[in-house]
Amino acid sequence: MPHMFLRRQTEFDDIRREIHGRMYSLLADLKVEAFCTPEPLSFQKRTEGKRIDILPGVKWGDQMDCAWFHFTGKVPASGKGRPVVLLIDIQGEACVFDKKGNPARGLTHRSSIAWHDTVGKRVVFVSEKAKGGEKIDVWADAGCNDLFGNLVNDGRFKEARIAACNPEMRNLYYDWDVLYTLAVNLPEDSPRRHQIFYALHRAASCLYDYTEDEVKAARKELAGELKKKNGDPDLSVSAVGHAHIDLIWLWPLRETIRKGARTFSTALTLMDRYPDYIFGQSQPQIYDWMKEIYPDLYRRIKTKVAEGRWELQGAMWVEADCNIPSGESLVRQVLYGKRFFKREFGVEVNHLWLADAFGYQASLPQILKRADVDYFLTTKISWNQYTKFPHDTFLWRGIDGSEVFAHFPPANTYNAKLTPDELLRSVGNFK
Repeated sequence: MPHMFLRRQTEFDDIRREIHGRMYSLLADLKVEAFCTPEPLSFQKRTEGKRIDILPGVKWGDQMDCAWFHFTGKVPASGKGRPVVLLIDIQGEACVFDKKGNPARGLTHRSSIAWHDTVGKRVVFVSEKAKGGEKIDVWADAGCNDLFGNLVNDGRFKEARIAACNPEMRNLYYDWDVLYTLAVNLPEDSPRRHQIFYALHRAASCLYDYTEDEVKAARKELAGELKKKNGDPDLSVSAVGHAHIDLIWLWPLRETIRKGARTFSTALTLMDRYPDYIFGQSQPQIYDWMKEIYPDLYRRIKTKVAEGRWELQGAMWVEADCNIPSGESLVRQVLYGKRFFKREFGVEVNHLWLADAFGYQASLPQILKRADVDYFLTTKISWNQYTKFPHDTFLWRGIDGSEVFAHFPPANTYNAKLTPDELLRSVGNFK
């Protein structure tokens, strides 16, 4: 195996950052105005708030304030023939709406699980091949808070720009990121680790001015390592998109409904873009809110369910706590949850999804089997500080002898990133 490199490991990370910074070329600033309110307004009433002109650094709200942002501009001639996007960062959470007033795309100031990958969370697609001169007229419903309900950067706006995407550079970034992350999480004496670093070294040697030809050459050097398959054919990992949404946590209840719109519109956009992408979501309550508040979005969800690409997860009305409720309360959770999915989607859900529950009473298998629920999934028990549960996949037998097939995803988190380090941890943890 190769054992000497001209570059230190930190240099490979520096190059990753350099590639990241070259993914988008700025073309023009957008004009921005905001209509600010303490509580959310509907799309139809979006201009009824206090209007302010927005520039980078302008404070537009305090913690949990709301606003409708209006972004306008024109694609300059320099964008002609190029893939054009908008880069928008309000330093909070937002949802872009289409011209009919339906949620179209969620935005946020950063990824909650990957600090270095903030680009995809602030990108609004405009054109695969711009003609130049296209008018930009975008409305977004915003919350002045982050994932945890905190105020970001004192509620000060960051940026809104028209940019040209460099697809080959973007592809190189993700090629590089996957391999680099895998390499640094492999043992130092691993041949795979050294082979990856050697490939990264060769790819880096192609990059001087970061021209398109140089980027293509660098990707070619990495292609061989990316094509390699898993070393152990006895284990496989299935990847299904999911959004763990607390129906109430560190924000007002009204914010949960907007989070649902942001999340689901983004998931649908990704499903349209990537035909193999499958998404799953639990909790009929949040579906019911979408049906009431965003009926067009709900119809799109139903279409994906019918196509088999949107999984209905969990048999309960919400991801219920299991320590405090009575058995009768849990029976109603299952009754209402299964009945909603059957009535609305024609699907008989046969599994319980309780990713974030803090307790599991011994009567639950009996309740589930009586409701024709044969499977159970959670992750929270893996967070136990002292006692490590000995199994990830097993038969859970209740106090009356009823059994359900149980699985704890060995990544030990419901915020799974599907990155190489997490996949390695899953393989190592699986019991």
